Amino acid sequence: MSNQKTIVFFSGYYLPFLGGIERYTDKLTEELTKMGYRIIMVTSKHDESLADREEMLDGRVIYRLPVKKLFKQRYPILDINATYRQLMTALSEEEIDYVICNTRFHLTTLAGLRFAKKSGIPSLVIEHGSSHFTVNNRFLDFFGAIYEHVLTAYVKQLTKYFYAVSERSTQWLMHFGIEAEGVIYNSVSADLALNFSESYLLDKSEDEIFVTYAGRLLKEKGIEVLLEAFELNQFPDTVKLNIAGDGPLFEELIAQYESDRIRFLGKCDFKDTMSLMAQTDIFVYPSMYPEGLPTSILEAGMLSSAIIATDRGGTIEVINCDDLGVIIEENVQSLAEALKDLVTDETKRLALQVNIHKRILENFTWTQTAKHVESILKGMR
Repeated sequence: MSNQKTIVFFSGYYLPFLGGIERYTDKLTEELTKMGYRIIMVTSKHDESLADREEMLDGRVIYRLPVKKLFKQRYPILDINATYRQLMTALSEEEIDYVICNTRFHLTTLAGLRFAKKSGIPSLVIEHGSSHFTVNNRFLDFFGAIYEHVLTAYVKQLTKYFYAVSERSTQWLMHFGIEAEGVIYNSVSADLALNFSESYLLDKSEDEIFVTYAGRLLKEKGIEVLLEAFELNQFPDTVKLNIAGDGPLFEELIAQYESDRIRFLGKCDFKDTMSLMAQTDIFVYPSMYPEGLPTSILEAGMLSSAIIATDRGGTIEVINCDDLGVIIEENVQSLAEALKDLVTDETKRLALQVNIHKRILENFTWTQTAKHVESILKGMR
């Protein structure tokens, strides 16, 4: 019998679905694999072209559970059919030591915790939010909050170990009567800056300033606030706003805002996004979403972008003083003023870039986080 320990991660989505939790899962499991753990990921099959089971080059295995068509890109509802049962039976035949579930309110977490309890396997949940999940519809959000409370009450019966990706997220867990065991911080690769130091996605002259947004084009992510704030400033042509990402608002925003100064790049893969970040002078994350600790904040900082962001999730645990970035209110005027300040004040902009890079390199790398996870698992019974 092998001494290698196996960890199964249950997560609503996984790559190639590109989001903060997906990158969190990918990078954490990649680091744990390097440390000698065998990793299995159980997620939703949000794209029918993907295989039900896949083995990655580094040995990580992916099980993709079937989901119903309704809400499959926002909230995967598992389809308990023959394929689902076959995959879960195959999973039960694996030698598994630990189960880790991402995001308390996803049905994959419920499936993972039930599986762990039935199999007598230690399990934990990692919280990634800081307020109720929202679809920006008052009616649906009201009933969604009720649903979230009911589901969480059941989840609490299945495990006693809850962690979060930021201190703000641990505070949010208390809303459900859960006292978190601690924080498993979101992080970035220590060599991210080195790997992309000479990369670029777009042509850029010496006098140009790149302002960048990277993420889903959703109202609750603040993309419309950013576009209005940028237009309000009437910057010269040397200041470019680059929008990397896709989403429901994509076509509408292109029709309204696309110009020589505002460029919509569509869905970008990780390499292209990081290449753009490496060119970016000012990264803007104007989220109004229930964040945990946004991955893009960490990536932008590691790649030495000055950061403007709202006070969401664990952002102020990273940008915890004025020397590290600019925290704004959730409105157009506050963002417009912050943009104007950093565009016109080169000295301040450069200082923020240097300071945030140093802060993230010293405190938020996957090597540190993976070692912390290892110590947590060894202490579980």
